[in-house]
Amino acid sequence: MRIILLAFLICASAAQAQEKTENKQKWKIDKNKILTGSLVFVSGAAKGFNETLQFNYPIFEKTFPGANKQWFDPKVSWRNKYEGGNPDNGPKFFLSTSLLVMFTDQYHLNNFIHRSALMSALVIKIGEGKKPFKHYVYDLLFYSACYQAGFSALYYPFTSRDYK
Repeated sequence: MRIILLAFLICASAAQAQEKTENKQKWKIDKNKILTGSLVFVSGAAKGFNETLQFNYPIFEKTFPGANKQWFDPKVSWRNKYEGGNPDNGPKFFLSTSLLVMFTDQYHLNNFIHRSALMSALVIKIGEGKKPFKHYVYDLLFYSACYQAGFSALYYPFTSRDYK
């Protein structure tokens, strides 16, 4: 009887009560990835625009001759946050040198857009829940491509021009 009971327990422990199912999630571009990818694209574009202003302003100025230098040229516009353009006079308006600096010039507005778009995409992605590890790798590649496409769209057209 012990042998029969032992054989029964061995068979019972080897048997599964439920069928194994293949629940493999596929990585795909859905509405969420389009939204977050667009935010990352905008972030990259803002960074590319800043790099253009910072390092290729003469080309930007030649391309957009009517652009207000006081707003767009970082070498000049950084003074916009101060009363009379002089740092010794203090802030031009309440929080113009900190929280509201994005309203003083294009460079700081681009920084604000860059960071807020990235943070918004990050917050949306956090809410997605746990995924297989390879999906994180695919996400990294996808969002890197989105960021680089945005950066390239606003930076490389200016670097490829001759401004002399």
